[in-house]
Amino acid sequence: MAKRYDYMDWLRVLAIFTVVGVHVVSKIINTGHAGEWEWQFANWIDSGLRWCVPVFFMLSGALLLNLKREDPIGEFLKRRLTKVIIPLIFWSGVYIAYKVFEQGESYTLWEIIVLFLTDDVYYHLWFMYVIIGLYIMAPFLKILVKNMDQKTFLYFLGIWFFFSGLLPFVQKMYGFEPALVAGLFHPYIGYFLLGAYLVRYPLPKKAIWPLFGLSFIAYLATIYGTHNLTVKNGALDEFYYEHYRPTQIVISIFVFSLFQQLGPHIKPNPIITQISLATLGIYVIHPLVQFYLNKFFDINETMVNAAVGVPFVWILIFTLSFLIVWVLKKVPGAKHIIP
Repeated sequence: MAKRYDYMDWLRVLAIFTVVGVHVVSKIINTGHAGEWEWQFANWIDSGLRWCVPVFFMLSGALLLNLKREDPIGEFLKRRLTKVIIPLIFWSGVYIAYKVFEQGESYTLWEIIVLFLTDDVYYHLWFMYVIIGLYIMAPFLKILVKNMDQKTFLYFLGIWFFFSGLLPFVQKMYGFEPALVAGLFHPYIGYFLLGAYLVRYPLPKKAIWPLFGLSFIAYLATIYGTHNLTVKNGALDEFYYEHYRPTQIVISIFVFSLFQQLGPHIKPNPIITQISLATLGIYVIHPLVQFYLNKFFDINETMVNAAVGVPFVWILIFTLSFLIVWVLKKVPGAKHIIP
């Protein structure tokens, strides 16, 4: 069994709470105009939340790639993949039904199969496809981690930063994509390995404040960059929101390292543990909660105004999603479909 870190439970809960926040303010970001105060308000919030998904990958890598137990690859893959693939199939069916009955879509059986195989069922389910890929690679990445010293590890992460963080700016600024294939340096593989690195080689305490300063600059750059590109292009441009921009990499490292430093002072909490165990369930179900709150009760991110609606709906969606998952987990057999 993997060593349990209490700070990781707290960080995982904060990350899923932040994911819900992203999807609340994104409704304003995607439908509003950059000149409106509501859009500006949402951009200020959203720009500070995009670390949440990278941190999920970092947490997974920190635990899986540092496991001391040596499982046969087949056994490892069977145990890990069934925990994701079965819920993915089930919830893909749920969201297909949602699109048919609530959005008026219609599909043939073949179209449904294609939607599932191309990660196009619903906007947030992409995360589970990436997790499946990382789980498949985990036994081999674990060998890599085990045999790299710190210097080699840093070289790897540096090359990953170049491919994932810096190279995309060439295409954005100059309009062409360099003929360099990232391969093993894919953005989410890098975060997966970064989590393993930070557990093996934690940043010193004295690095936290400088990292906070860099993160604040990165946050302001995200606000300005997103606003500037959106105004310039006349439509929402999420380039700086992407999880693998240098700004988001810096912020993600800061958040993860901050919780590591707070680790000795963080105590286990049964409620936090329960929410931590329900994070993936909250992730898959919260868009439905968001939709039906708006449909049946007219509760949404702009009720009264954005300054009131965003925090209220954010907390409400998160709370209801957790309670639904908590109840569903008590239904016999439901553990196979509630991740």
